[in-house]
Parts: sequence; structure tokens; C-alpha cells
Amino acid sequence: MVVREETDADRVRYGVDGATIDILALGRAVTGPKRDRMISSLKAQNPTLRVVDGLAPIPSIIVAQIREVVTAPNRDTRIVGAAAYESGDNSIVLLLRRPAHIDVTLHRLDPLYRVHETDVYTGPLDRGRQRLPLGRRVGRGERFLVVEADHETTVHPLG
Repeated sequence: MVVREETDADRVRYGVDGATIDILALGRAVTGPKRDRMISSLKAQNPTLRVVDGLAPIPSIIVAQIREVVTAPNRDTRIVGAAAYESGDNSIVLLLRRPAHIDVTLHRLDPLYRVHETDVYTGPLDRGRQRLPLGRRVGRGERFLVVEADHETTVHPLG
């Protein structure tokens, strides 16, 4: 995998060969007409371009989102069918389509934009609904769950 970083939208539109790009990852600050022009310019050169809209300004989340596009492109056949945070009993709930070795990490962006990372679980889990207790309370802010299931990555915004 080759990564190219560019922060100037015009240089992307006019200076990047879109035919050489398979995945375009955009931070959530890239919005509106600037975003649309950039995507349409690159897609004109590569119609199969996949676009990843970054959920948070957390590098590990964006990397996980890119891995999701590469390792688990079809939502209907992914190992992890759904993920949620249940505040009542302070746990993560996963719905697994088949047994798998799971690695679960909770990322949180607090109201001051500090990043917090909690390793939730690593090990085998069976098919079906699985509850993973967190042990300690999760603070306020935006929450994102990264689940690796048998080398398949999925990212779940939890709110």
C-alpha cells in the first residue's frame, strides 16, 4: 500500500493522477463543493475509486476505516453484523454472523478533543449476540468501536 498525503484541494484535483488511486480518505473537515469537486475529478480518472469519509480526527480510526474498505467491503457478509454501546450496564454488544477471533478497541474523542483508547476484548467469540462488559464507565464524547474479526476490520460509530 502506498499512501500519499495532500492537504490542498486544488493540488489534488490538478496534480494527482486519479488513475493511480484506489481509495480516497477525507477528513470530516473536507465538506461541501470542495469535497464534491475533488471526488468527481478523481472519479473521472478512476470510476472505481472508493471514498472513505473520516469519522473523527483520530488517525487510528481513519486507518481502521481504510482497512474496513479493503478487508470487509460487503456489509451483508461481514462477520460483525452490528455493534452498540449499552450505557445501562456499561457494555459493548456485538452481533456476530459466525464464530471468530475478535479484537475490540473503543476510541473516544472527549469534549476537549482529547483521544482516549480502551482495549475492550481480545479472544474467541461464538456466533450470535455477545455482551462485553467495559468494567469502568465511559466518559462523554464521541465514541467509535474498531472490531477486528479474523483479519476483517469494521468501524462502528457509537455516538
